[in-house]
Amino acid sequence: MGISTEPEIDTFFRYLLKAKFANTQSEGKRFDDDYHREMFKNDINNILQLKHNPSEVKKFLENTFTYYTQLYTKIWKSYSNYGNGFDHVFFNKLNEMDGQFLLILSSCKLNDAEEDEKIEKISYELDRFFALHQLQNAYESNVFNQTLYKISSEIRDGTLDNIRGTFDKYLLEQLSKQRNSEAKEPIQYAFFRNTGINLNMRFKRYFFARIEKFIAENTNLNMKHPFENLVTKTGPKNGFHIEHILSRNEENLKLFNEDEDTFEQERNRLGGILLLKGKDNISSGNESYLQKLKSYNNTLYWNETLREDFYKSKLDIRNFKNKYSLDEMIPLSTKFGPDELESRQRLLFKMIKIIWN
Repeated sequence: MGISTEPEIDTFFRYLLKAKFANTQSEGKRFDDDYHREMFKNDINNILQLKHNPSEVKKFLENTFTYYTQLYTKIWKSYSNYGNGFDHVFFNKLNEMDGQFLLILSSCKLNDAEEDEKIEKISYELDRFFALHQLQNAYESNVFNQTLYKISSEIRDGTLDNIRGTFDKYLLEQLSKQRNSEAKEPIQYAFFRNTGINLNMRFKRYFFARIEKFIAENTNLNMKHPFENLVTKTGPKNGFHIEHILSRNEENLKLFNEDEDTFEQERNRLGGILLLKGKDNISSGNESYLQKLKSYNNTLYWNETLREDFYKSKLDIRNFKNKYSLDEMIPLSTKFGPDELESRQRLLFKMIKIIWN
C-alpha cells in the first residue's frame, strides 16, 4: 500500500472509503479507480445518503469531511518529517508502511476523543507488527497487506483496548503458518535465532537505527547521525552500509570448521553485522577482528559496545545494563567467533523485546 502521485485529496478519499467500507483487500480495490461513482452506489449511499441530497452533502462536508481531512493532515505532518509528535508514523514511512493511513482513519470515529492516542498506538503497533514479521522470517508482502484490511475491519470505530489484541492475533497466526510451528508469543528466540541474511538492506539499516536510538535514549547520549540518514543514505562516502564483523578470510573460516555454508549463514546473522558509514566500511575491509575493532571507535554506539573503552567509568551504561538485565552487553576485545556471535544475537533479542514490547 503506498501513497501515489495523484492529487492528495484523491488519496485521502480512497483511504477514507477503504477504511470505513472495505473489510478485505479485494473490497478495497473498488475505490482504486473511480471512487466518485462508488460513493453513490446503493450499498455506500445507504450509509452516506449523499445522492441527490444537498442537506446531507452539506452535513458531510461540515462534519465528516472536515474532521477526517484534519486527521489525515495531522498524520501526514508526522509522516513527512521526523519530530512532529508521532515518531512511529515517521518510522512506518521509512519502511513504506502507508497502511497506517488506512488503519488510523478506520479506528477513529467522528470527532474521536482518543484521536491522538490512536495515532500513537496504531502507528506503534504497525511498526511492531511489521518488524516482528521481518525479524522472525514470517513476512510475505501480499499476505501482510491483506491482513491490514482484516485488522482495519476489526478496529473500525473501536476503542484503544482492542488494538494490541487484534494485531497480536494476526501476528501469531502468520508466525505459526510461515514457520510451520505454533507461535505462543509475539517474539520467540527460536524464530529469531538465524535472522539476518534473509532481510533486505533497508530493513537492516532501519533495525540498527532503532538499536542505536534505543542505546542513545537510555544512556543519555545524543544520536551521532540523524535517524533518517541511518536508514536512507546509501552513498559511497556519506551513506551507511552493512559491515560483517567476521571478514571472509582463512582465519575466520577455521572458526566454523571451514564449512563455507555455515560460515556464510552465521556471519550474516544480525549479531554478526554492523552499520558503518561509507568510508569506515571501506577502510575496515577484510582485516582481522582485532584490527576491525580499532575502526569501530567513534562510529555508532552499537558498534562501540564491542570495545572496552565504551564501558569505562560510564555510570549511564552500567545503569542501562542493569535496568534491562543486558548481561550479554560486554566488551569483546580479544576474539569474535561462534560463541561471541551467539551472545550478540541474544543481546539483540533482549533489546527487540524491549523496543517492540
